[in-house]
Amino acid sequence: MSYLKLFRKEALKHQYQSQEFGDSVIEQPLALNRSLVILVAALGLFFALVISYPLVSTQKYELTVHDSNYLPLVSPIPLTLDRHLLLDGSAVNAKQAVSQVRIFKADSRVEEIDVLLSPEAGYYFANITAGTAVPAFQPLAKILRHNPENIYFFWLIEADPQRFKPGQTVVLQAGTKRASGMIHSIIGPYQNNRLNIGIRLAPPYDLAILTPNVTAELELSVRRDNFFKLLSQS
Repeated sequence: MSYLKLFRKEALKHQYQSQEFGDSVIEQPLALNRSLVILVAALGLFFALVISYPLVSTQKYELTVHDSNYLPLVSPIPLTLDRHLLLDGSAVNAKQAVSQVRIFKADSRVEEIDVLLSPEAGYYFANITAGTAVPAFQPLAKILRHNPENIYFFWLIEADPQRFKPGQTVVLQAGTKRASGMIHSIIGPYQNNRLNIGIRLAPPYDLAILTPNVTAELELSVRRDNFFKLLSQS
């Protein structure tokens, strides 16, 4: 092979290698540009969802059970509560003996032992400890009325009335006990920093939520306006 042909062969070889290198140099920026475009599009979609989707937060309010859920057990004369015959939360039938009491008869000057009967069916909760002298018409216990619709009434403490409306889903918590439900009604005006609301509890639920004088907590999930609406309001 002549030197001329060998030279031409080497020249063509180097030219081909140079072309391959140039093509690769051109392709690398193109691939990088495509990656950047995909990244920017993904970030744009993410932020569009974030600013357009409504914001959801959980608000908590102090809650107490309304007296209208109970029937008070009272005596028309003073007496001494000897002992309760049932534990708190026990089911009770109408005309069932629930408390043993001692009554002082002024005419005979003797103390008689008697029992008090529940006027209707429900769940028994003691209101006074055993051994206590009880004036007339002061509740010794409370009977939580049977409620087939599971609708109970509560006081919300220092709550904004505008936050609540029928149909909202809520969660009630007293200690470790939790119950879910839905706001059934808003009763009357806002008074003394309290709002009276009716809640339909979803069974099964623990009666500890409905214990008299218990302080519970209501959790309400609030959906706020999205980013654009917040900007328009500011």
